Amino acid sequence: MNKREQILAIGLGVAVIAGGAFLGLTQLKTWKQKVDQRSLSLDTRQLEAEELLSEKDLWEQRSAWLAEKQPEFTKRSEADLTMLNLIRDTAGSHDVTIDQIQPQTPNERLSQVSSTYQVQVTADLAAILKWLHAIQEPNSFIDIPALTMIPNDQDTAKVTVSMTIQKWFRLPPA
Repeated sequence: MNKREQILAIGLGVAVIAGGAFLGLTQLKTWKQKVDQRSLSLDTRQLEAEELLSEKDLWEQRSAWLAEKQPEFTKRSEADLTMLNLIRDTAGSHDVTIDQIQPQTPNERLSQVSSTYQVQVTADLAAILKWLHAIQEPNSFIDIPALTMIPNDQDTAKVTVSMTIQKWFRLPPA
């Protein structure tokens, strides 16, 4: 091999080694980024787990309170009747007129089921607000996921409220 071929071979060898090193470093950098992301994700999950464990007593107290206070679901008809009576009684005591009340498909959560009604009521704004406040006390387990309020067409001093109202019952242990 002459001098020019030796230089060319050395240059080609350096280029191959440099290219291989570049590709290797690029792969190494990508791998390091993935490891860093996984490490960060694991650290975050560990912090969240430690935070949840530190709140264990609080959540156990809340669970015990729910088990003690929340009414147990026995039959659909009983749950719906309880809810219907609650709506009628509280509305009547707050001078709220029920225009329409219609049962809806119940919703379910992990260990709870709801009695759900679509309700339309009419009253002056203050009476409606007092009624809504009274009906949603913590021990009632009532939730209003949707509510629309519009002025009443016949009497402008009143408002008409259409809402979905739910009372949650705990399911008995399986």
